[in-house]
Amino acid sequence: MFNLKIVNKFRYSGTLRKTDESGEWVINHNHTAEVKDLKSALLQIYTIGDVAFLDLGEKKIEGFPYPTEKYGVLVRCHSTEVYYRYQEKGDIILTIDELGYYSLEVNNGAVIQIKLPELSIKN
Repeated sequence: MFNLKIVNKFRYSGTLRKTDESGEWVINHNHTAEVKDLKSALLQIYTIGDVAFLDLGEKKIEGFPYPTEKYGVLVRCHSTEVYYRYQEKGDIILTIDELGYYSLEVNNGAVIQIKLPELSIKN
């Protein structure tokens, strides 16, 4: 599980929903929200789209030997992904600036930006 802090400086509010159980928070303009002990969640901000926080547990993403910590979270936003791994409890801070730009930082563990295909064809 991980903790998530969202700092919304954007002009519109949004909603954070737990995807593995019930729970929903409104993330207002010029507001900071903190949610503890998340597994997976979906953030929806009007006009700038969705950010998915996908709990990986101990599963690692194939082709990425780093980071090496025990637990993982995949953060997907449009066509960009961030791969975060941590030991005991994750700690993510997502900031949305005045122009709708997302930036992510972590307080423990390791994080890298990766690129995963959005769609593939299997023959």
